[in-house]
Amino acid sequence: MSARELTPAIRLVGSGTDAEARTSPYDCHVFLLDGGGACALVDTGTGLGTEVLLRHLDEVAALDRLTHVFVTHYHADHAGGAAAIRAATGAAVCASTGTAYALATGDEDVTQVAEARRVGVYPEDYRLASCQVDDVAEDEKSWEIGDLRVTAYASPGHCDGHVCFLVDDGDTTALCTGDSIFAGGRVSIQAIPDCRPYEYRLTASRLARLPVDALLPGHLDLVLAGGAAHLATAAETFDRLVPPPNIV
Repeated sequence: MSARELTPAIRLVGSGTDAEARTSPYDCHVFLLDGGGACALVDTGTGLGTEVLLRHLDEVAALDRLTHVFVTHYHADHAGGAAAIRAATGAAVCASTGTAYALATGDEDVTQVAEARRVGVYPEDYRLASCQVDDVAEDEKSWEIGDLRVTAYASPGHCDGHVCFLVDDGDTTALCTGDSIFAGGRVSIQAIPDCRPYEYRLTASRLARLPVDALLPGHLDLVLAGGAAHLATAAETFDRLVPPPNIV
């Protein structure tokens, strides 16, 4: 089985680094939200590992139940596979207005794909596949995915249009943070045009007020209990006007 259970309702089904869920070395962590009658993904990876990702979904009987794809932001390691997943499954792609524009146009300057490719983050022949976004993930908008409730929280800072998704199964909550807050209260600040430290500070403060059990970032370690403490660490560091430790 190539899908790792994190909580009763969430599995890691794609990753660039996790040995069990690995899809492509260029991918972020991809999470399957399984609400029983329906399923959703949070992020899609680059698209370079889509065939493997679809196989992982099929192994846990999720392909026929996949109704939504939630995209945290428009960087290619998180959003590049959205078009292929949408075409293969018919799932509705949900993202912020800014991400919707960037994906619909396939704009490699806005998404920083061109610059990232130049410095070797992606292969020389990699191109961002354009993708229609079916549903705008407005701030605090919620969706019912089977027995799960998924709520969007605008979280700019790492880049414009970034969204985190809070997943509530009725007993516990998990926050899929994309590239905003990581284990240990770390962040991802990069020398790109729309990385904004002050907005990052506001985002960290807001997320720290959420009731979070599991913290599921797009890279590195996953926090399966006590996630709120990691969010608090980031907020407290920013409140001292000092950026938290950077993952890059």
